[in-house]
Amino acid sequence: MMNPEDITPVEEHGGILMKRDDLFAPFGEGTVNGGKLRQCFYLVEKIKDDYKGLISCCSIYSPQAPITASVGRHFGMPVTIFYGGTTKERAIQMRMPNITMRYGAKLEIASKSGIHSILYMKAKKYASENDYFVVDYGFNIMEHPDILIDKVANQVVNIPDVDNLVITCGSGITATSIMLGIKKYKKKIGNIWLIATAPDRTKFINNTLKAYDTEMPFNMVDLFHKKGFVYERGVDVSVDGIKLHPNYEAKTYSWLKNNKLKGSTLLWVVGAKPMR
Repeated sequence: MMNPEDITPVEEHGGILMKRDDLFAPFGEGTVNGGKLRQCFYLVEKIKDDYKGLISCCSIYSPQAPITASVGRHFGMPVTIFYGGTTKERAIQMRMPNITMRYGAKLEIASKSGIHSILYMKAKKYASENDYFVVDYGFNIMEHPDILIDKVANQVVNIPDVDNLVITCGSGITATSIMLGIKKYKKKIGNIWLIATAPDRTKFINNTLKAYDTEMPFNMVDLFHKKGFVYERGVDVSVDGIKLHPNYEAKTYSWLKNNKLKGSTLLWVVGAKPMR
């Protein structure tokens, strides 16, 4: 089994460099993978002896559920996933919930609404009643900063100095981790481009960097509020046979091809969409 400590490679594809964090796939090709999986591994390994199980809540399109389910199974912990705004029948026909069930997780439609704050409150209640740990959006990095600094940021060690570093930005956790890694390994990066596929995380990122005595300029590109943008609507992009995640890096790569950046460019590939 691939070790979460292993450093994933940097490769050249389509005329740009790519940090291939999608190649962290300890359960096999085409399964759950990437930096978010690594974060979850470290998190659950840290708390597993203090709880009876795991619970998480997310969108039916999010890889968070199968990631949590796979890690729970790996550590022998039962997993419950809360979804909202859908039906059980529809959910189990969707790829992410379906994969989640294959890892042995229990699915519940906990609310008529899919709003995260509502699902999170219900998940917290369930956790307290069952001695479960809530795996939250971003994999609880802020409550466990050692994962942020010592683990995720370590992946920066093998990236070269480049004129442009391009990162898809959802929760802002990965982007923040990478920037802390840039400081840790004294990398020379001309411009950092964060391509937002979720609401603007600028304030969160700056506040988190400040908490670690770090200031680092970056460019936030807001795709989320761009006319016609729909998170759930994927984009089909393959580069040298590498199928980029349709909801994340594929959209970032499309932006990159439409905006010719000057100089050398590295695209950080956080993960690929699991197929099984």
